[in-house]
Amino acid sequence: MLIDGRIIEKYIHPDDQNPVSVQGLVERLRYHDFLKLFSDDVRADLLQKTQNRTYKSGDVVYFRGDTDAYMGVVISGRLRMSMTAADGRGVLLGLVENGEVFGETALIDGLPRTTDAHADTETTIMILRHGDFEAALKAHPEAMYGVLKMLCHRMRIYLDTIDLMALQNLPIRLARLILRLSGVYGTEENGHIVIRAGLNQTALGQKLATSRESINKQLKIFVTQGFISMSGDEITLLDAEGLHNITG
Repeated sequence: MLIDGRIIEKYIHPDDQNPVSVQGLVERLRYHDFLKLFSDDVRADLLQKTQNRTYKSGDVVYFRGDTDAYMGVVISGRLRMSMTAADGRGVLLGLVENGEVFGETALIDGLPRTTDAHADTETTIMILRHGDFEAALKAHPEAMYGVLKMLCHRMRIYLDTIDLMALQNLPIRLARLILRLSGVYGTEENGHIVIRAGLNQTALGQKLATSRESINKQLKIFVTQGFISMSGDEITLLDAEGLHNITG
C-alpha cells in the first residue's frame, strides 16, 4: 500500500465529498495519538503492512472468542459492536463510524476477542496486525505513553456504557443516550437537533439492555413531556435542558 498521499478512491463512500489518503485517515483518528508518537519512517512501515477488507451489510467481521488479533480502522461504512447471551438476547455496545478505530485491546495483548463485530452497512476496514505493531512498539518504547492513554480512553467508554446500561433507571438512561446521540449524530434544523443515528427501537433497547417495548413506552412519555418528537427512526430534540434535568 502506498502512503505518499495517494487517494484511496475505491475505499471511500460515494457520498464522501472529501476523500483522504490512508496517511491522512490515520492522522485524523480521534484518541489514538499513539501512532503519531512513532517516527515518520516507522509509521510508514506500519501502514505499508496494513491490509484492507470489505464486508457487506450484516457480515460478521469477528465473533467473541476469535483469535485473529488486529486493530482496525473503518475507512467507509459502520460496524456494530455487540455481545449475545446464550438465550439469544443481545446488547449493542457501540457503533464504530467512518474514521474510527476498533480492536485496540487485541492489538496490544493478542488475546481472543471480547465482543462480536458486524458490518452495519457495506464497510471497508484497514487492519494492523498484532505482530507488526508489537515489533514496532518494542523498538520504540516511548510510544507506550500513547498506548496507555488510548487504553484509558477505552476503559472510560466501557465504564460509561456499564453505567448507561445497568446503574440508572430507564428514563435517566434513555435521556443520557439521546443526549449522547445528539452530540454524535445530531444536525441543527429549524432551531432543533435532529438525530439520525440509524438506530431503531430494538437497537436502542440493546444499547440499554432492555426491551423494545420499554423503549417505545419511555419515548412516548418523552414525546408527551415535550422533550422530543419522532418520525420513524429519527428523533428531534426539542428540549435538551429538560432531558438534562432528568439525568440529574
